[in-house]
Amino acid sequence: MVTHAVVVCADDYGISEGTSSVIRELLESGAINATTCLVEAEAWPQAARALRELKRRRPEIGIGLHLNLTDPFPQGTSREARAPLKALLAKALLPPRSAAVDAAYKNFRGQWDGFVAQFGRAPDFVDGHQHVHLFAASRAALFRLLREVGFQGWLRQCRAVSGGFKASVLNAFSRPFVAQARKAGFRLNPAFGGLRNFDLKEDLAALWRSELLAMDGGGLLMVHPGEADSPAGSEGIDPCRVQEAGFLRSTQWREILAATHSDLRTGAVRPW
Repeated sequence: MVTHAVVVCADDYGISEGTSSVIRELLESGAINATTCLVEAEAWPQAARALRELKRRRPEIGIGLHLNLTDPFPQGTSREARAPLKALLAKALLPPRSAAVDAAYKNFRGQWDGFVAQFGRAPDFVDGHQHVHLFAASRAALFRLLREVGFQGWLRQCRAVSGGFKASVLNAFSRPFVAQARKAGFRLNPAFGGLRNFDLKEDLAALWRSELLAMDGGGLLMVHPGEADSPAGSEGIDPCRVQEAGFLRSTQWREILAATHSDLRTGAVRPW
């Protein structure tokens, strides 16, 4: 039987104690094999210590840095470049001004340092909260940071395997990101899935099964499991976090992984 390496990545580790605990549980059980961390939330330092211990015991899991420009967490090192997602999207494809790149870089550098200080090492991969790493100014800031720190990991690209408006927008942002990443010599996930409307009526089983089937060359499935305890201003998808956590614990999820020949054992560290 031919299998393909897949990263099933839980976003937003560190956003709260409850969500972080759920993600560690799913990593331990093998239901997922990666997570990406928000380092500006109050829960991050304690959550980082627990995750560091898990990584020591399970070095094959992938631990990423989830760069944020949209959520005003109390531990944020800089308020420059922070804006609601809609405001960032309005300028996302325009040639960036140097001041905007500098402001995003200042934010990203602070978050990189916050990750390394608490986790004790560089992340395995880097991506962006609400995909901000793809936008023109923040993309320039990200690659400036990666050059500066000598990053040796991989980057999340977001060319979606499923359709819809969100996918078309992300595909447009991903094209220049992929080109720049390849020119710089970084590895990328070959496919991306997990976009949803965060509606409890969505059929997760059908969605994730179809997207895993489309990743016949490997890829990354983005998930958002957790508890309903996000900080104020970030709690909008909490009911769906609980829904996803329950599904990822289920026998049905294991059956989908088997039916789609998805290999989570080596996906987090497989060089694409």
